[in-house]
Amino acid sequence: MQWWESLTAFQQVMFVLAISATVVMFIFLILMIFGSDGSDSFDGDVDLDSDVDSINDEPLTNFSGLRILSVRGVLAFLSVGAWTTYGFAGIVHPLLSSLFGVIAGAVASYLMALAFRASMKLESEGNLEYKNAIGKKGNVYIRIPAKRQGTGKVTLTFQERFVEVDAITDEDTDLVTGTIIEVIAMENGTTVLVKKEH
Repeated sequence: MQWWESLTAFQQVMFVLAISATVVMFIFLILMIFGSDGSDSFDGDVDLDSDVDSINDEPLTNFSGLRILSVRGVLAFLSVGAWTTYGFAGIVHPLLSSLFGVIAGAVASYLMALAFRASMKLESEGNLEYKNAIGKKGNVYIRIPAKRQGTGKVTLTFQERFVEVDAITDEDTDLVTGTIIEVIAMENGTTVLVKKEH
């Protein structure tokens, strides 16, 4: 415990934050790889994403389809940012180490969003027959505007693949991130019509 007692209070806080965020991030990674409960619609996020949907919806999701403000993005920010801050805390002033941590965390969050988008595209490639998605259930990934006023995205599993698909809805209200949906028809070759699962 001499090592712990030799740390400043700031370093101790950063170390605890870094360890906690890293453990939770690895748990999410394992759940995303193996699925939380065998559900076809699990995408590695929880309903917490809906709390930031209004922030995440327009400026970030429309920026090349990236979702930076997600549970994964926040965990990457906290984990990498806290480790970076902790690493520099014993070398430079705490404010400067915090700045380094924020920059590193923001870069990690951005790279996480890029990696997830790339993995979704890889999963979506191939000879998919989107008509086979009719009747399948999934989750809203990017908000779907009500009454066909715009296109959002859903994630679901069909043809033994976990894919991201463009979607529209006839519902009276927007379908926000995390909403469970059912595919009811095809709008065109790559866009599905969905309804909220009740």
